[in-house]
Amino acid sequence: MEDDVDGGSKEESCITDFECVDVEEYEAFRKNPFMCEHSVDHYYYLLPRAKRSRIFRRKKPPTVMPSQSTSQTKGLNIRISLKRKTIQAVDEDLSMERNKTQTLLDEKQSKLEDREKKTETLLNEKQSKWKDRERKRRKIKPIIDPPVLTDELKEKISRMGVQISQVKLVIQKVLYDTDLSYKHLRLSIPVNQVENKDFLTPQQKMVLETRDIVSNKKSKIQFNLIDPSLEQTKIHLAKWDMSNSSNYVLLNDWMQVVERNNLKSGMVVQLWSFHQDLVPWLALSIII
Repeated sequence: MEDDVDGGSKEESCITDFECVDVEEYEAFRKNPFMCEHSVDHYYYLLPRAKRSRIFRRKKPPTVMPSQSTSQTKGLNIRISLKRKTIQAVDEDLSMERNKTQTLLDEKQSKLEDREKKTETLLNEKQSKWKDRERKRRKIKPIIDPPVLTDELKEKISRMGVQISQVKLVIQKVLYDTDLSYKHLRLSIPVNQVENKDFLTPQQKMVLETRDIVSNKKSKIQFNLIDPSLEQTKIHLAKWDMSNSSNYVLLNDWMQVVERNNLKSGMVVQLWSFHQDLVPWLALSIII
């Protein structure tokens, strides 16, 4: 092997992983273009840093990927695909659950709002009904004071052989819707509004406080009634005890009296009582 003037071998050429850039400009390469690898590296590092990039540019070695078999690659791709599908399915399930939960919450909220509206509407209706009832139930002061019997009723009672002085006023009241409805079927006589408390004998009062053995209902007393048309009918008197008050009520044939005399809500009536040979009687007259 023959050495060149500068000590380099002619058989050794410049290494392939370096590119020489602008080599002809430098005197060292003009004298001996065949330089060994070590000479090139030595010369490269002897150059100033600013000139290194202009002369030599190292090639990037090819990237060598680790060898993988085809089956391994397919398996990896399958695992990646399954993972993506699993994540996608889980995301879809989560989104569906969120949507269902939100829908249920919205439905529950709407139901609560509807219930509140219905409750408010019912309360308003109930309040308006109570106001209307109170308006209708305002006590009308009877015009006739003191109350007196009508001439027709006086004549009727006198013909029965009863003295007018023995006739006692039970109550003078305004007729309400409940006194005339088929739902209630009674004329209410509040005990605290009765004018003469002794229109009933002590024995009759005791009977009204007793109860029937079979039905456990309070006993009733039968009266003969003279209605405003001067017709006579049989009617029953009972006593109902409420939570805060007690009422006497006329039952059974009361609705026939209402229809026969065309009684209306708002009319003022008087109820009288007397006895004929120990038989209890009642008389009803229309004032207004």
